[in-house]
Amino acid sequence: MSSEAGPTLAHRSVTNIRATPGPSQSTPHTPPRNAPSAFGSPSAVRAEDDVVIIELGSRYVRVGFAGDSSPKARLSCGPEEQRRAGDFRSWQNQGQRDTSAWSADHELWRHDLRDLDLGLVEDKIDRLLRDAFTRYLLIDSRPRRAGLVLDSGVPIPLLSVVLNILFNRYQTPTISLMSSSVVTGVAAGVRSALVVDMGWAETVITSTYEYREVKSTRTVRGGRFLLDELYQALQKLLQPDADGNNRVISFAECEDIMCRLIWCRPSAAKASQRQSAQLETVEEQDESETEAHHPAQPRGSAKIPLRSTAKPSTIEVPFDKLADICDASFFPPADSAATFDDNELPVHLLLYQHLLQLPVDVRAVCMSRIIFTGGCSNILGVKERIIDEVASLVDRGGWEPVTGKALDQLRSNTKIQWQGRRPRSAGLQTMPSEAEDDGAVKEGAAYAVPEKDPVGVKVARRRNDTKPPIQGKLRAIHSLGPWAGGSLLCQLKVPALATIDRELWLQHGVGGASRPSEVDIKAQQRQSMGTSGLPPHPNFIQASSCLQAPPSFPTVESSKHPGHEPPNLAAPPTMNRTISTCTRCRAKAPRPSPPLRRGYADAKRPVFAARPIVDIKHIRQNPELYEQTCLERNYGAQAGHPRRILELHAERQQLQRDGRSLREKANLLRRQLANPATSSDDQDLRDVRLMSRDSIQEEARELKAQLSGIERRDSAAVAQIEALALELPNLTSDDTPRGSEPKLLSYINDRPGLAAAAAAEDKDNDLLWRSHVHIGSELGILDFAGAATAAGWGWYYLVGEAAQLEQALVQYALAVATRHGWTQVSPPSMVYSHIGAACGFQPRDQHGEQQVYTIAQHPDDVARGVPEMCLAGTSEIALAGMKANTTIDAADLPLKRVAVSRCYRAEAGARGADTKGLYRVHEFTKVELFAWTDPAPDAADDVFDEILDMQTEILSSLGLYCRVLAMPSTDLGASAVRKVDMEAWFPSRRHKGDGWGEVSSASLCTDYQSRRLVTRLRGGPSGQITFPWTANGTALAVPRVLAALLENGWDEESMTVTIPECLRPWMDGKDKIGLRNGRSNREGV
Repeated sequence: MSSEAGPTLAHRSVTNIRATPGPSQSTPHTPPRNAPSAFGSPSAVRAEDDVVIIELGSRYVRVGFAGDSSPKARLSCGPEEQRRAGDFRSWQNQGQRDTSAWSADHELWRHDLRDLDLGLVEDKIDRLLRDAFTRYLLIDSRPRRAGLVLDSGVPIPLLSVVLNILFNRYQTPTISLMSSSVVTGVAAGVRSALVVDMGWAETVITSTYEYREVKSTRTVRGGRFLLDELYQALQKLLQPDADGNNRVISFAECEDIMCRLIWCRPSAAKASQRQSAQLETVEEQDESETEAHHPAQPRGSAKIPLRSTAKPSTIEVPFDKLADICDASFFPPADSAATFDDNELPVHLLLYQHLLQLPVDVRAVCMSRIIFTGGCSNILGVKERIIDEVASLVDRGGWEPVTGKALDQLRSNTKIQWQGRRPRSAGLQTMPSEAEDDGAVKEGAAYAVPEKDPVGVKVARRRNDTKPPIQGKLRAIHSLGPWAGGSLLCQLKVPALATIDRELWLQHGVGGASRPSEVDIKAQQRQSMGTSGLPPHPNFIQASSCLQAPPSFPTVESSKHPGHEPPNLAAPPTMNRTISTCTRCRAKAPRPSPPLRRGYADAKRPVFAARPIVDIKHIRQNPELYEQTCLERNYGAQAGHPRRILELHAERQQLQRDGRSLREKANLLRRQLANPATSSDDQDLRDVRLMSRDSIQEEARELKAQLSGIERRDSAAVAQIEALALELPNLTSDDTPRGSEPKLLSYINDRPGLAAAAAAEDKDNDLLWRSHVHIGSELGILDFAGAATAAGWGWYYLVGEAAQLEQALVQYALAVATRHGWTQVSPPSMVYSHIGAACGFQPRDQHGEQQVYTIAQHPDDVARGVPEMCLAGTSEIALAGMKANTTIDAADLPLKRVAVSRCYRAEAGARGADTKGLYRVHEFTKVELFAWTDPAPDAADDVFDEILDMQTEILSSLGLYCRVLAMPSTDLGASAVRKVDMEAWFPSRRHKGDGWGEVSSASLCTDYQSRRLVTRLRGGPSGQITFPWTANGTALAVPRVLAALLENGWDEESMTVTIPECLRPWMDGKDKIGLRNGRSNREGV
């Protein structure tokens, strides 16, 4: 009878399917399909909003459209498909394969990634998907949404490989991730189920409750295990003494025998009938009824012809032997689970233990919805055997996960039972029984109240009330499989349990997955409902913080930790499936430490950072100039980059010519397909007109594949050219001296008397050559010993007047810069490592020491691609990053900034007497000057000269004897075209460089940093977008200037240090730093 009501609305969420009973439809619902045009191209067959469903298995890939009941393509990648030249990036020698590679050649991937080449896996999956799209789906390259169905235990690196293929090579806008166990239940029409996936690599048992995975257990007893057992049996029949490294039967033939002949004999113990609550009665039973439940088992033997052996032969295998192989693979005999390893349990025992570990309400639902899937589930009789074996285990052991002598004694001791059952409430008093019938108290009557009536005791014992209610029975149901379930979900436009957008993937990796809010809210509502008002179990409450349920899809950090299993609980009252992390598990889990960075240049640019704009054309036009620059700056490894860029550019030009030729030919084919009746006189079109429609389509597919390969090679060449160009240093200015010797420009202040005494070189007078280490320790204002104990070499404490002097130097330098119109900035101390690389900080040492301090990352952040951060070695990096990926108006130039920051440098490899004290430390305070200027030499030189003038003013007012040097090309960094250093005279360093030590420097970097940071300039004279130039300088490096003040201002007679007059306003008017109370302050430090 047809219904008068109209059709119901399509379900918008998995959680509201069957939520409310709706009117029944007279006919099954059929999704609307667009009728293909007879004159349209194959790409016009599908609608634009069609979703491609992909199921990824360990051996097969199934691909089709959403709404179909079966996939269009089921592709595998065996050894015969792995012999196309150019397909894979690595080859395996056929003569060196061992026995373990016999079945591995037929697998796409494995859970154990230790000996798996992910690059090879990526190429395999890419070619399978390409063949499926072009040969079976017949769709063009237009981006389409995809639904990915796969096991929730897929490793994260493998998942990243698959997502990388779909997002980068097929430009998929969004991917819906679906768990195979969940969609298998959807294909069966149930919300909750117990999915037994008897696959190739392993058998996975997953319990799902309300479209969420609750628990997943695994065993290696799968198709591969069964195939190995079958091969061993056949080998004993053929060649008992054969070498294990040489297979006597091929993989394909052995698998064919397994699929055709393997069968499973029935269980020896059938499921017992449910016991009646009353006294047992004898029922009449026909003798033929018993035989009907036990069908005749095959007898005799099977003659199997073999063609893959050295000599074709025929063997005879008894059918009982084939059943024994199945029993040994899936149902090995054993008295207890302790006989097997955790990952080798028989299937029926694993299923029984899985049910025991489930909460009561979940078990009651799932045990009556057991779904068998996977290739091995098609073996004759295996599903019935598993159900019967589990039912037998339930009859023998019940649903109590804990057994043993202690439990038996507890059950047999009625007194203990009464004490344990006595209520704690003062208002309820329960009196124990006055008498006990020893003959009536047996196992199974522990929870029953002792009765004087023996008939009542017997009835209670037969009722077996001691066992908790099962609330269900074992039952198997049929499902169309995971692919069909995923097809149904996507066709109904139901939000998936996890969705990844392409833009979020490019920024955050797998961590960009999101869950629909509607699904999460409904799941939380179900979790808060509890389990029918059952009282909470005390053990469950205590261990609830350690219990975790596996998510529906693998996250970056799995909730399962090796070595820690949640306790087995009989009846936990609530379904708490919140993904949390146990503290004890987190402490035990090994965490990979991030690799040490030599410098900022080692860090990769994240995907969200702006792409650097390097003038590659200028490099191609002047390769000798850049090569000579690399040699002058001791960048020997980069000297060959300009020539390599020219070679790659020539390769790109050839690829572009080939691509244009292929596109022209493809256009001719497209014209012929669109208008076969054209009367054009074009000779090329006349040749195409002679081809059939099928030939044109086939050649169009080949041209498309060739174009795709050319585009990939072109993209790889462009990426390599950009990487080589980024490693090249800036060009060298004409004002920079070539070679290794600096050029003296001028001196600051007159030569002091102490320096004149140094010329006399009175080495015997030790008091004359006090270093700042001795002076600071004598005055009690420097503490290196305590810092070495707390932090190690290269750290220090400034105490008293030294700390006050540091702040005075900073304030004085800021005052000078502010007076010249520079704006103060308080920058961050941590920056992204790729920002430092863009600024040109590249170590040139060849020892591989660490040069920067990187911030340790959580494994979750590393897996999601979170950019690495580090402690800035100078505030120049943070100041340059202020305008990264921004546009500056030309009217605002020059932008001049001054910043005070703590600087962090590893200074690895720098040791020796000349680096003691404050001269080379790991952390120090520095005042930095940074400016963006107009991209003109005159304007940039004006700002650069202004920086030199401020440095000269500061050092001159401090009374330090300094010299100004134009640094040679070998001393320039990668970003600078010109560098000027200012060195102060240190009495303690008279044997090292005549007593000179660097205290300040200034560099001009042209557009090197702005191009790599994509800092653009708008409103220039040409009206086009250009790049500003940058200049930077050190206004004051506090530790070195402080050391120079201590050494140059030291008076040996009075044991004091003179404070420069310009710093006294910030020193509370003090003019000298001396001994406290007329004695040394060493003890006061």
